[in-house]
Amino acid sequence: MKQSRMSIVVGAIALGLSTAAFASPASVALAQAVKEGAHIFNTDSFGSHEQNFHGRHTTCSTCHIDGGRIMGRLPNGKRIPSLVNAVAIFPRYNPKMHKVITLETQIRSCVRNGLLGHPPAYGSQTMADLVSYLGSLAHGQRVMIGGMPR
Repeated sequence: MKQSRMSIVVGAIALGLSTAAFASPASVALAQAVKEGAHIFNTDSFGSHEQNFHGRHTTCSTCHIDGGRIMGRLPNGKRIPSLVNAVAIFPRYNPKMHKVITLETQIRSCVRNGLLGHPPAYGSQTMADLVSYLGSLAHGQRVMIGGMPR
């Protein structure tokens, strides 16, 4: 099975290996954004003072288990879908907002309403890194704009 250049670069960075020998500057920059996005996803509370049930500040990974790769759980016990196809289903209609929203709007809503934090700005490097990370989870997912989360 053939791996994409992106997965090789991301794997190399995850292992701490040099990517200069086989990667273009663009793929290295994208891999770095994925790495930063994963770090933000797992560690950033976005200024929230809320604590999870382990006494730590809440982060995206508080609810989105295993970096969003598997079904998650809200603090009230409600199960939520994984994020493996998040980039493949946006933009989509949000019935609570009564409008079509983008992935960036969803991220901002989760940070504001779920974490009770300060959402990253549209177009910011933090937002780009988070979207890049979520994009890395979607490898091989079929694009179904308006589709259902898995």
